[in-house]
Amino acid sequence: MDYQKLDKKIIRSWRIGKLIRLIILAIIFGTPTLILSLYDFFKPAAPYVYLGVGLLLFYAFITFIFYPIIEYRQWGYLITQDRVEIKHGIFFIQTSVIPILRIQHITISQGPINRKLGLSSVEIHTTSSDFTIEGLQDEQAQYVAEVLKSRLYIRLEKNNNEG
Repeated sequence: MDYQKLDKKIIRSWRIGKLIRLIILAIIFGTPTLILSLYDFFKPAAPYVYLGVGLLLFYAFITFIFYPIIEYRQWGYLITQDRVEIKHGIFFIQTSVIPILRIQHITISQGPINRKLGLSSVEIHTTSSDFTIEGLQDEQAQYVAEVLKSRLYIRLEKNNNEG
């Protein structure tokens, strides 16, 4: 079984999101650290605080650079006659199998970054959970939603005819 890959533009989208997070972390932790460094009472603890803030920002920078590429390689989805499989993760790969008959409704959504890049997400809602196939071109997202809807109707008709 070959999993479908996401659009490569999702790497840029994830990077933009991680860059925003990096900037917010730098503001939240860097600004108070710099302000506190002006006071004498802070001097004994300063090296430890600098190290902690530095490690946090370094980790955020590494995730900005490497995680989107690794995540893209891991991501995939597969739609068959009776189920949808979504595979993703960085260190721990998670595969979700959603039976077509369990689908309650399907939503296509876009955030501001993805809208600018022409990407959409297909959200699959079941009674117990929600699953997302993200990083699809707008047309591909519409196509996936239509395929899922038609497969759901076919499975429902088949079950109604058998029952």
